[in-house]
Amino acid sequence: MSTFTVRELVLGDYFGKVVCEPNWRWHRAHKPFHDFDLWYVWDGEGEVTLNGTERKVGPGDCFLFRPGDFTSAAHNPHKPLTVTYIHFAVQGNTGDQGSKIEDAIIPLPSHVHFDSAEAYESYLDRFIHVRMSGAYGSHEEAVMLLKLLLLLFERQAPANQALGDTARRSMHKVMTDVAAHIMQDPGHPFSIAQLAKLAHLSPRYFSIKFREIMGQSLESFIIDKRIERATYLLKLGMTVNEVAEALGYRSIYFFSRQYKKVTGKAPSAMRS
Repeated sequence: MSTFTVRELVLGDYFGKVVCEPNWRWHRAHKPFHDFDLWYVWDGEGEVTLNGTERKVGPGDCFLFRPGDFTSAAHNPHKPLTVTYIHFAVQGNTGDQGSKIEDAIIPLPSHVHFDSAEAYESYLDRFIHVRMSGAYGSHEEAVMLLKLLLLLFERQAPANQALGDTARRSMHKVMTDVAAHIMQDPGHPFSIAQLAKLAHLSPRYFSIKFREIMGQSLESFIIDKRIERATYLLKLGMTVNEVAEALGYRSIYFFSRQYKKVTGKAPSAMRS
C-alpha cells in the first residue's frame, strides 16, 4: 500500500527539460528550498549534495527536493547533465520559511534510481507537453501525471522493490510481457515451445518460471484468459456457438464443459 498521501498538488511555474550549460552549477547550501522539485537525470554526469550528503549522479537518477532542503550540484562540462525539473507545492503549504513545512512533507524518499526508465521518461515528456499545450483539461491532466510520477518514484524505492534484485525484476517483466501477449489473443492455440521462444528460454525453464511468477501453470493461465474473454463476448450478445468458434474451440460441447468447470455456470447463463 502506497504511503504517498494524495493531497491537492499545486503546480509551480517552473518546469522543463534542459541540457545544462557547460558552466552550470547549483549552489543552495545556505538557502533552503521553498517548494518541492522533482528532478530527473536523462544524461550526463555530475554530483548532487543534499543536506550534506554527496552523491554521484547519472542517467536514471531521480531526486525529490523538499522545502527546507539544502542542496548544491555541479556537472562534468564535457558530459553535461540533461534534466527534467518539475516544481510544485502541496495545498496548505505556501513554502514560506516561517510556516511549519514539516506538516506538508510528502513521505517519499529523497532519491531513487531507475534501472529501466522508459515508462517514467514517457510520463515526464507527457507532463511537459501537457503543461505547454494549454489544451482543454491540461491542468487537471498535469496534476494527475504528477501524482503518477510521484507514485512511480515511490515504487522505485528499495523498500518497495518486493521482487528483490535486478535479475528477478527482469524475469518478472519477461513473464508479464508473455502474459500480456496471451491476453491480447486468448483464442490463439499457443504452445509452450512458441511462448518459450518468445521469452528466449528453454520450454522447461520457461514453464517453471511462468508458474513461479504468475502463480499458475501456463495451461491454466491460457484457459482462464480464454474464459474471461468468452464471458465478455457473451455479455456483448454473441451466441455460445459464435463465442466458441471465435476462441478456437473444436466444439461447442467442449467449450461449454470447460466454461462450466472454470466458472461453475453454463455459458448460456451469461447471455442475459
